[in-house]
Amino acid sequence: MNEPPFAGNQSQLFINYLLIMKNPLKPLFGTSMDGLEQLARRAAEAGSLATIVRRELPEALGGHVVSATRRGEDLVVIVDSAAWAARVRYAGPVLKQRLGQLGEAVAGKISVRVRRPAQGTESA
Repeated sequence: MNEPPFAGNQSQLFINYLLIMKNPLKPLFGTSMDGLEQLARRAAEAGSLATIVRRELPEALGGHVVSATRRGEDLVVIVDSAAWAARVRYAGPVLKQRLGQLGEAVAGKISVRVRRPAQGTESA
């Protein structure tokens, strides 16, 4: 009688076949650390873009911007509550115009999403 392919030590099979990854981090940890450098650069760009967005929005709104990032031609602005999201959405056309004047043009749309800031980093 033939044994089923999964006969024997199930946990060993799991470890041998399901947990073995073939170079999953190789693109991230290449010899020149390009992946980490790119990740650090994108984080810095997101931080500086969020700073620009905060500065160009009215003061009452800018304090509620948690982050801002580009998704293709669109700008995604993250705010700390739904109430402020509606106000930032309403200010979107003026924000888009101001960003264009600063050389940070948004070719697509501005979308606003809600996410609470990380604990200990809440805006005033």
